[in-house]
Amino acid sequence: MLANVVVDQRKVYIDELTVVGVPIRTTDRAEEKGTGTIPAHWDMFYKQQMANKIANKVTGKMFALYTDYEASNPIEFTFALGYEVTPGGELREEMREFTIPAGEYMVFTTAIGPAKKVVLDAWSYIWEWSNRNERAFVLDFELYDERCIDPNFSQVDIYVSIKS
Repeated sequence: MLANVVVDQRKVYIDELTVVGVPIRTTDRAEEKGTGTIPAHWDMFYKQQMANKIANKVTGKMFALYTDYEASNPIEFTFALGYEVTPGGELREEMREFTIPAGEYMVFTTAIGPAKKVVLDAWSYIWEWSNRNERAFVLDFELYDERCIDPNFSQVDIYVSIKS
């Protein structure tokens, strides 16, 4: 399964990052069943050109954050789309500043293909991986860079917070 869905996985240490994004609350169950709000959130982010409304961007790399986990059944969490920024900038009302904590992360690199499919397939793999490894459930994120210019031919890195 690894070769078809995740082409690489490695442990890395990253320094703290600040991301400004537009958040929503959802649950793992709703997203798995296809009744969640993440796809509509992506659509809104692009249609309302939210990227252009985020000040002090550091790079053009986009982040999809998963944070504020509540260990309930189903698992509730905050999902946000945004960009790394220099801290302390002006925020629009619908935005929030997030801190990606410094620490160890497991990075899963998806196969190349339609972004929606390769990311969902990789998350299925990561949930299986989680049965044998300890996730920290602090903050996880997908990083969309120059490999994602064509949404039908994309490759994404997914960073999962792990217990050290």
